Amino acid sequence: MAFTHFQVKSGYSLMQSTIRVEELAKEAKALGYKALALTDDSVMHGSVAFYQACHNHGIKPIMGMQLNIIHDSLSFPSILIAKDLNGYRNIMKISSWMQTQNIVPDLEQLRKYQEGVLTIVKTGQTPWADWFANGEEERVHTEVTEWQSVFGKEDVFLAIQDVDLHEERQLHQPLKTWSEQEEIPVVVIGDVRYLHKEDADSHRCLQAIERGDRVSDQVLDHGHHYLKSPMEMEKYFKEWWPEALQATEKIQEKCHVEIDLDQQLLPSYPTPEGKSADDYLRELCWSALDKYGESDKGKAVERLEHELRVIQSMNFSDYFLIVWDFIRYARSQGIHAGPGRGSAAGSLVAYLLDITQVDPIKYHLLFERFLNPERVNMPDIDIDFPDHRRDEVIQYVAQKYGRHHVAQICTFGTFGARSVLRDLFKALGINDHDASFILKQIPKNSNDSLVRIVRESDTLKEYVQNDEKLKRLFKVAAKLEGLPRHVSTHAAGVIISEKPLIHYTALMSGQGEAYLTQLAMNELEQIGLLKVDFLGLRNLSLLERMEQKIQKYESSQFTTESLPLNDPDTFRLLQEGRTNGVFQLESQGMKHVLRRLKPSHFEDIVAVNALYRPGPMEYIQTYVNRKHGREEVEYPHPEVRPILESTFGVLVYQEQIMQVAQKVAGYSLGQADLLRRAVSKKQEDVLQEQRQEFIQGCLSKGYNENVANLLFDWIVKFSNYGFNRSHAVAYSVISYKLAYIKAHFPTYFLSELMNANLGDKEKISMYIREARDMDIRVLPPGINRSSLVTRDEKKSIRLGLIAIKGVGYQAAQEILKERAEGAYRGLNDFCLRVTSKAVSRSVIETLIIAGAFDEFDTNRARLLASVDQALEQGELFKEFQDQPELFTDHFGMGEFHDIEPFPELKKLSMEKDVLGTYLSDHPLEAFRDKKEKDYETIQAITKKKNKKVQTAAVIESIKEIRTKRGESMAFVTISDERAEMDGVLFPDTYRDVRPWLEEQCLVLIRGKVEERRGSPQLIINGIEHLQETEVSASDQRLFIKVETEHEKESVEHVRKLTQYFPGNTPVVIFRAEDRSTYQLDYGVNTSEEFMRKIHQFFDEDSVVLR
Repeated sequence: MAFTHFQVKSGYSLMQSTIRVEELAKEAKALGYKALALTDDSVMHGSVAFYQACHNHGIKPIMGMQLNIIHDSLSFPSILIAKDLNGYRNIMKISSWMQTQNIVPDLEQLRKYQEGVLTIVKTGQTPWADWFANGEEERVHTEVTEWQSVFGKEDVFLAIQDVDLHEERQLHQPLKTWSEQEEIPVVVIGDVRYLHKEDADSHRCLQAIERGDRVSDQVLDHGHHYLKSPMEMEKYFKEWWPEALQATEKIQEKCHVEIDLDQQLLPSYPTPEGKSADDYLRELCWSALDKYGESDKGKAVERLEHELRVIQSMNFSDYFLIVWDFIRYARSQGIHAGPGRGSAAGSLVAYLLDITQVDPIKYHLLFERFLNPERVNMPDIDIDFPDHRRDEVIQYVAQKYGRHHVAQICTFGTFGARSVLRDLFKALGINDHDASFILKQIPKNSNDSLVRIVRESDTLKEYVQNDEKLKRLFKVAAKLEGLPRHVSTHAAGVIISEKPLIHYTALMSGQGEAYLTQLAMNELEQIGLLKVDFLGLRNLSLLERMEQKIQKYESSQFTTESLPLNDPDTFRLLQEGRTNGVFQLESQGMKHVLRRLKPSHFEDIVAVNALYRPGPMEYIQTYVNRKHGREEVEYPHPEVRPILESTFGVLVYQEQIMQVAQKVAGYSLGQADLLRRAVSKKQEDVLQEQRQEFIQGCLSKGYNENVANLLFDWIVKFSNYGFNRSHAVAYSVISYKLAYIKAHFPTYFLSELMNANLGDKEKISMYIREARDMDIRVLPPGINRSSLVTRDEKKSIRLGLIAIKGVGYQAAQEILKERAEGAYRGLNDFCLRVTSKAVSRSVIETLIIAGAFDEFDTNRARLLASVDQALEQGELFKEFQDQPELFTDHFGMGEFHDIEPFPELKKLSMEKDVLGTYLSDHPLEAFRDKKEKDYETIQAITKKKNKKVQTAAVIESIKEIRTKRGESMAFVTISDERAEMDGVLFPDTYRDVRPWLEEQCLVLIRGKVEERRGSPQLIINGIEHLQETEVSASDQRLFIKVETEHEKESVEHVRKLTQYFPGNTPVVIFRAEDRSTYQLDYGVNTSEEFMRKIHQFFDEDSVVLR
């Protein structure tokens, strides 16, 4: 007797099981199982992975699914098992139907899917149990007959569970008696949700996470849901109901599902006039050869014929035609498909079809890096589209090949190291102190497992080892980490299939009307389906919008497809590192490299894109020195000079390894690609094998063994450093295009960048500073001038309405819609015309603070004070709008409250809160004329490396850390009107200023500029408040009322504050008890910041400035 489990859930039954399919198959083999089923809840996510894992471990896989089936308004928990491939496909259809229609199937609806499917109907805690308990055997008979009419008499089994529950055991005897009388087969099943008995706690925690509450120690699962051995399953039933055990063997003998994992399921392209795909592909390529002049055509023809031979021999012609077709459609719709991505840019066929826009002959790109006839793999052409138009192309593909033939790919969000801990903190009731401490020890964005993190952290081990609750936390976390938590859509992958996808994978609902595969990417590739990556690239959206503006306002003929690649202004911008917003080149480190490199040719951009990565980064300085003649160019051997000459002897690209192997060892490029892949793995046995082959090749070409060994060692050394040149060239084209537009059309460039980064205060501030540096005016929002988004305006940039924090899309649309009927005449007119539902009081106040009403009155305090009046008058006018004679012609202007304007700093601070930056003015402008000699701009001091400097700035951000000694220090970002800079305050300096230093402080800084990670950093050794006012002692005095009993403490607090805010305003202490006064012997700077600080200690009535 060979028992088989038929009720087994894996982690793909989201939040219901802790089982991973590979571990499941391995454990089942260890327990002696010959066959095993996977029956997840309503889904088939794990089917292929389970199938392969079982075969790897020598176990027969049985494919199935658990679900509820409705009959006569009653719900019956059931298990569907596939007897053959047709049954497997029918179960996939049922799952797809359930997941796309969000339904629970009715028994009768399953009739059309019954072929090849048997069903196991669970009886415990179901209507069956109620009928037996009530003596309604006739109802049982009728119900079984109904099920047999759907699935067939031989393929319906009633199930009893090996669970030690009173209700379940009570059912067994009457069911046994009845089934023997009626000759209805009954089968024993387990209920497997975790592998080992000790995993019960992890499973309970998982359920608590799913519920969002605490694990209750009172709720026991009795530990019955583990993968029991055959002997354990036989223990209870073997003596008195052996037939129920034998039924498992009968069922598994019925099941024979074979999934072909060695297919190539490429769809066919509908060619015109009955032409074959090979002939049509050749025709298209030859018709595009006029891209080459007569001098290059011979080389192009030879290469084209070689590529076509390889493509046709691997049966990939349809694939190229499919990709050509949807990219042709995209370009015909004005959708800027990218110039290429990855190794596909090395294909001449792709270039001639306009799939890529990088000439592989001109740039010495290798086809074999993309498609190697000596390594049969599915082709992989990844295509970038503007992120806002990617879905248009996917929709076209779905329409062309049919909705049931095209789907996006599912992916699984899993429990990460930090996320699983956060979930378990709640589930296990871990206190906030422990939770905070533990998370601080777990690196963010680390790929290491929790087990490894704990193993390598003495701090964590020591913290956890003596606390049983924390030990439990990490034990459970390690068990749950990596399990699927939710299903989402793969960022790029789309499957296109010749037959309906339901033949190969179950489906589920995706975004909009699109389907989503239930199988993940790896499993789809294993069964041979064609995956195409449609990637959304924000920078292509930017390019498209910038190009449209340039065509509209500057030159209708402008296109980024025909830019000169030797433009002096573009290279000047790159050489100066002014690359904010330029794809791939905008990081601080990259800017520093560009300033050192001084790129002068397109190849320099390609090289720097390839080199600026961990590993090869160490060779950047060598490349720079050799380019500028400061270091002699060296080659490992004179024969490789032509290959490495363009990169000054530095191996930059993977293709260079392939070319060296071809040159000196006689490898074909296909063999050379295999060598490149092999040596990059650094496996000793593989390296020795490859070394011998390489040496033999070199010897056959006339090189001696020493030279062969030297060159092989050199290849091994650089094998992990080389970058895909095809990808580097293609992406450098995008970088160059954006740099060109920035150099020649900076207004359009920056306005689109701002629109693309709405809500990112730091980036908006950076782009505004850069605009000022380029003498481009950035105008504040205007209620009669701004559009929805930021736009260029007579060589200026005006912020759009939705750039204002708190002004949403609906409010902005309402404002623009009403403005189309005529410009607003003032605040009253505005409040009259817009609806309060779309434009609330808070939105109006935000617009005022942002300066949107400055055209009517620059006194924002007065406007804010008049909002209520304007709203009331607006409502009054609407009420009596049929009696216009009651209102004057000047209603739009209104009479505003007479209010003093805000102090300049307060006005600017409020403005920054809603715009993310200072716009109408800058706090430092007020001090420029008076203190020009006292400080330099940030731009000026960045050029004074290792010199003492002094500057005035705004503190943008403060990040406090602790040194190894436990002392506090801080990293800050400072800014002025045109630039920003990073700075550091070491403990001795930070200690003195920490009590008052905060973001948005105006400060005077002394320090020294040093270089850190390729960028200037200010080492701050002195910092103090910049004077906000220049009021003399004779103008005003600061009176502070104190209670006698707290006088000493109060005066001491004032004294400390004046150390940080020294100034000329006298401080007078007023004793409340005897009404006497005395003046302190030091003065204070009564800046807005000081007043805010003093009011934190004294109430408002106790502090008077007069």
